[in-house]
Amino acid sequence: MTLFHYIHKDTVLHRMDGRLKLASLLLFSLAAGFASDLPDYLAPLSVLICSVLLAKLPFTVLLKEMRFFGVIILIVIVVNAFTFPGDPILKSPFASISRQGVIAGLRFAGRLSIVLLVSTVITGTTPLTRFRDAIEWYLRPVPFVPEARVATMINLTFLLIPVLLDSFKEIRNAQNSRCGQLRKNPVKRMKYLVFPLLGQTLRRADEIVNAMEARCYSEVRTKATFKCKKTDWFLLAISFAVFLFVLL
Repeated sequence: MTLFHYIHKDTVLHRMDGRLKLASLLLFSLAAGFASDLPDYLAPLSVLICSVLLAKLPFTVLLKEMRFFGVIILIVIVVNAFTFPGDPILKSPFASISRQGVIAGLRFAGRLSIVLLVSTVITGTTPLTRFRDAIEWYLRPVPFVPEARVATMINLTFLLIPVLLDSFKEIRNAQNSRCGQLRKNPVKRMKYLVFPLLGQTLRRADEIVNAMEARCYSEVRTKATFKCKKTDWFLLAISFAVFLFVLL
């Protein structure tokens, strides 16, 4: 799968400083949390779509692989529409659907889309080693915090997300090749997907631990060096401008 995977390209976003990328991720996430009106969602989404195109990421493939999140968004919109108290929608075949519920569901969809897109851009343009080094750099001034250990834990979390997605797709294809999609009982279908996925994930985690121990992993290592360019600060300024637009 392409989603949440690093895709090597030679673009401005790929060469951007990892510390400033994490700052941009935080700014867009805060913008998603403060968004309330339609322009507050359109501005970050427009910038992020341009970022996907600028980074030369396969936009159509990414949209296709986001179908799972689309199902979550649809479920949330439907649940909010029927359970959120408010004014009923006129001429609606369902009397229990409220206008406030639909708006609340659409707001959740906008926030999730912003967070999903910015995560896709960051993970698609940044190697995991840069992530670890940037997180370690930010945590270094914090007292009583083992920055190398925390950065490694977060790095392994980002590493396991695409592994889980790949394992899920592999198991699903294996089940479909055995006509697993023809099972009418959804509980059994989920059972034959979840348990193999859980077992494979635990095995992958053990393999990572054994590989780190075999290579004598230590928290004492050479500190990474960073160098910011003018284009990096310009891209960060764009992220800050989007955050200010949503906030104000």
